[in-house]
Amino acid sequence: MSDSNQKPSRRGPVALGELIGRVIDPVTKRRGFATTDLIAAWPEIVGSRFADCTRPEKIVWSRGEEMDGAPALLVVRVDGPRAIFVQHEAGQIIERVNAFLGYGAIGHLRIIQAPVSGGGMVETTSERPLSADAEAELEARLSGVADKDLRSVLDRLGRGVLAKRQR
Repeated sequence: MSDSNQKPSRRGPVALGELIGRVIDPVTKRRGFATTDLIAAWPEIVGSRFADCTRPEKIVWSRGEEMDGAPALLVVRVDGPRAIFVQHEAGQIIERVNAFLGYGAIGHLRIIQAPVSGGGMVETTSERPLSADAEAELEARLSGVADKDLRSVLDRLGRGVLAKRQR
Protein backbone atom coordinates (compact mmCIF):
# COMPACT_ATOMS: atom_id res chain seq x y z
CA MET A 1 0.00 0.00 0.00
CA SER A 2 1.44 3.38 -0.95
CA ASP A 3 1.82 6.29 1.46
CA SER A 4 -0.56 8.43 -0.61
CA ASN A 5 -3.47 6.08 0.13
CA GLN A 6 -3.08 6.18 3.90
CA LYS A 7 -5.27 8.48 5.95
CA PRO A 8 -3.45 10.99 8.11
CA SER A 9 -3.34 9.82 11.68
CA ARG A 10 -5.45 11.74 14.18
CA ARG A 11 -3.52 13.30 16.97
CA GLY A 12 -6.33 12.99 19.47
CA PRO A 13 -8.61 15.60 20.95
CA VAL A 14 -8.08 19.14 19.76
CA ALA A 15 -8.68 22.18 21.97
CA LEU A 16 -11.69 24.20 20.92
CA GLY A 17 -9.56 27.35 21.04
CA GLU A 18 -7.34 25.97 18.27
CA LEU A 19 -10.30 25.33 16.00
CA ILE A 20 -12.05 28.63 16.69
CA GLY A 21 -8.79 30.59 16.45
CA ARG A 22 -8.33 29.49 12.85
CA VAL A 23 -11.73 30.95 11.96
CA ILE A 24 -11.65 34.11 14.09
CA ASP A 25 -8.01 35.18 13.62
CA PRO A 26 -8.47 36.61 10.09
CA VAL A 27 -11.43 38.70 11.30
CA THR A 28 -9.60 40.02 14.36
CA LYS A 29 -6.51 40.87 12.31
CA ARG A 30 -8.64 43.08 10.06
CA ARG A 31 -9.82 44.90 13.21
CA GLY A 32 -6.23 45.46 14.32
CA PHE A 33 -5.83 42.57 16.74
CA ALA A 34 -2.93 40.21 16.33
CA THR A 35 -4.59 37.63 18.54
CA THR A 36 -7.95 36.75 20.00
CA ASP A 37 -6.27 36.07 23.33
CA LEU A 38 -6.43 39.76 24.31
CA ILE A 39 -10.16 39.85 23.73
CA ALA A 40 -10.71 36.62 25.63
CA ALA A 41 -8.58 37.75 28.58
CA TRP A 42 -9.97 41.29 28.69
CA PRO A 43 -12.07 40.77 31.87
CA GLU A 44 -8.97 39.50 33.72
CA ILE A 45 -6.81 42.33 32.37
CA VAL A 46 -9.10 45.20 33.41
CA GLY A 47 -10.60 43.48 36.44
CA SER A 48 -14.18 43.21 37.63
CA ARG A 49 -14.48 46.99 38.01
CA PHE A 50 -14.28 47.60 34.26
CA ALA A 51 -15.01 44.19 32.70
CA ASP A 52 -18.70 44.86 32.14
CA CYS A 53 -18.38 48.44 30.85
CA THR A 54 -15.35 48.24 28.52
CA ARG A 55 -14.35 46.36 25.40
CA PRO A 56 -11.17 46.55 23.31
CA GLU A 57 -12.06 47.78 19.83
CA LYS A 58 -8.78 47.67 17.94
CA ILE A 59 -5.04 48.19 18.08
CA VAL A 60 -3.69 50.83 15.74
CA TRP A 61 -0.05 50.22 14.81
CA SER A 62 2.00 53.08 13.43
CA ARG A 63 2.38 52.74 9.66
CA GLY A 64 0.50 49.44 9.89
CA GLU A 65 3.51 47.51 11.14
CA GLU A 66 3.45 45.65 14.43
CA MET A 67 7.20 45.36 14.84
CA ASP A 68 8.60 48.74 13.77
CA GLY A 69 9.43 49.67 17.37
CA ALA A 70 6.83 52.39 17.90
CA PRO A 71 4.18 51.65 20.52
CA ALA A 72 0.65 51.12 19.30
CA LEU A 73 -2.62 52.79 20.22
CA LEU A 74 -5.27 50.67 21.94
CA VAL A 75 -8.81 51.85 21.25
CA VAL A 76 -11.27 50.91 24.00
CA ARG A 77 -15.05 51.29 23.93
CA VAL A 78 -16.41 52.45 27.29
CA ASP A 79 -19.97 52.98 28.54
CA GLY A 80 -20.56 56.72 28.77
CA PRO A 81 -20.47 57.67 32.46
CA ARG A 82 -17.70 55.23 33.34
CA ALA A 83 -15.27 56.65 30.78
CA ILE A 84 -13.84 59.15 33.27
CA PHE A 85 -12.90 56.32 35.64
CA VAL A 86 -11.26 54.36 32.82
CA GLN A 87 -9.35 57.49 31.79
CA HIS A 88 -7.93 57.79 35.30
CA GLU A 89 -6.81 54.15 35.16
CA ALA A 90 -5.46 54.32 31.58
CA GLY A 91 -1.82 53.99 32.64
CA GLN A 92 -2.53 50.90 34.68
CA ILE A 93 -4.62 49.36 31.89
CA ILE A 94 -1.76 49.94 29.42
CA GLU A 95 0.68 48.30 31.85
CA ARG A 96 -1.61 45.29 32.28
CA VAL A 97 -2.14 44.87 28.53
CA ASN A 98 1.62 45.08 27.94
CA ALA A 99 2.24 42.55 30.72
CA PHE A 100 -0.31 40.25 29.10
CA LEU A 101 1.28 40.65 25.65
CA GLY A 102 4.76 40.20 27.09
CA TYR A 103 6.31 43.40 25.76
CA GLY A 104 5.63 47.14 25.57
CA ALA A 105 3.35 46.98 22.56
CA ILE A 106 0.83 49.57 23.70
CA GLY A 107 1.87 53.16 24.35
CA HIS A 108 -1.44 55.01 24.32
CA LEU A 109 -5.09 54.39 25.10
CA ARG A 110 -7.96 56.06 23.24
CA ILE A 111 -11.41 55.91 24.80
CA ILE A 112 -14.53 55.81 22.66
CA GLN A 113 -17.63 56.67 24.66
CA ALA A 114 -20.32 54.32 23.38
CA PRO A 115 -22.59 51.60 24.71
CA VAL A 116 -20.88 48.30 25.40
CA SER A 117 -23.03 45.31 24.63
CA GLY A 118 -22.49 42.31 26.85
CA GLY A 119 -21.70 40.12 23.87
CA GLY A 120 -21.32 37.16 26.23
CA MET A 121 -17.93 38.35 27.46
CA VAL A 122 -18.96 38.73 31.08
CA GLU A 123 -21.91 37.00 32.59
CA THR A 124 -23.08 38.59 35.78
CA THR A 125 -25.11 36.35 38.00
CA SER A 126 -26.03 36.71 41.59
CA GLU A 127 -24.54 34.00 43.75
CA ARG A 128 -27.14 31.78 45.29
CA PRO A 129 -26.30 30.41 48.70
CA LEU A 130 -25.40 26.75 48.75
CA SER A 131 -27.11 24.21 50.94
CA ALA A 132 -25.18 23.04 54.00
CA ASP A 133 -24.44 19.70 52.28
CA ALA A 134 -23.13 21.39 49.13
CA GLU A 135 -21.04 23.82 51.22
CA ALA A 136 -19.51 20.87 53.11
CA GLU A 137 -18.84 18.97 49.87
CA LEU A 138 -17.09 21.99 48.33
CA GLU A 139 -14.98 22.57 51.45
CA ALA A 140 -13.95 18.90 51.51
CA ARG A 141 -12.91 18.93 47.86
CA LEU A 142 -10.86 22.12 48.29
CA SER A 143 -9.19 21.14 51.56
CA GLY A 144 -6.10 19.78 49.78
CA VAL A 145 -5.46 22.91 47.68
CA ALA A 146 -2.64 24.89 49.28
CA ASP A 147 -2.34 27.78 46.79
CA LYS A 148 -4.64 30.59 47.98
CA ASP A 149 -5.34 32.05 44.52
CA LEU A 150 -6.05 28.66 42.97
CA ARG A 151 -8.29 27.75 45.88
CA SER A 152 -10.26 31.00 45.43
CA VAL A 153 -10.80 30.35 41.72
CA LEU A 154 -11.78 26.74 42.31
CA ASP A 155 -14.14 27.81 45.09
CA ARG A 156 -15.92 30.23 42.74
CA LEU A 157 -16.12 27.57 40.02
CA GLY A 158 -17.39 24.97 42.46
CA ARG A 159 -20.06 27.32 43.78
CA GLY A 160 -21.28 27.94 40.24
CA VAL A 161 -21.43 24.23 39.42
CA LEU A 162 -23.08 23.23 42.69
CA ALA A 163 -25.61 26.09 42.49
CA LYS A 164 -26.73 24.86 39.06
CA ARG A 165 -27.16 21.34 40.43
CA GLN A 166 -29.40 22.66 43.22
CA ARG A 167 -31.88 24.28 40.82
